Amino acid sequence: MNEDTLQIDIQPVGTATIVSPLGDIDIGNSMQLRNTLHNVFKDEPTKVVLDLQRVSYMDSSGLGTLIEAVQLTNQSAVSFLLCGINETVQSIITLSKLDQIFKIHASKEDALAE
Repeated sequence: MNEDTLQIDIQPVGTATIVSPLGDIDIGNSMQLRNTLHNVFKDEPTKVVLDLQRVSYMDSSGLGTLIEAVQLTNQSAVSFLLCGINETVQSIITLSKLDQIFKIHASKEDALAE
């Protein structure tokens, strides 16, 4: 795996799908996450949970990918939730005031229970 490749695990759980990237999300690989999310949304799960537990850093291109995912789900019946966010990524989300548009949960279990 080269440094611009993001490992992304996809786990269906009932009618929901958990997407778990591993590594930093930046301009070099945010398109990979974007494409993965688009493909997951095509399957029309009731909710998509993006588990960011294994993401230590995210730049503006990663935030743009998350905003696009929210916009896509606003046009459908799919819920898009974030969970497992570390302090560094949370501070980026909070500073950009995006915590007001994202549904954020502490854990996958909490997100799935919504």
